[in-house]
Amino acid sequence: MSVVIGSLVITKAFKSEGRGFFNVVLLSMVTRMIAMVIIIFVLIYFLKIEKIPLAVSFFFFYFLFLIFEINFLSGTNKKTV
Repeated sequence: MSVVIGSLVITKAFKSEGRGFFNVVLLSMVTRMIAMVIIIFVLIYFLKIEKIPLAVSFFFFYFLFLIFEINFLSGTNKKTV
């Protein structure tokens, strides 16, 4: 879900000029991070999921998503230039 939202926001942000791109992408990243923290809190506090496996899988997939997002940004940037 976060991948789809991130790619849609980045694609829309490329249409804005200058500082608008940075603001939109940064706000999107902060909003997605807050949503993930809330989901992790619910998983740990209410559903009693084990913390270590959850943290390992969360960070693995979060950094994997960041790599995909950076590749998407650099690939899209080459096409627009």
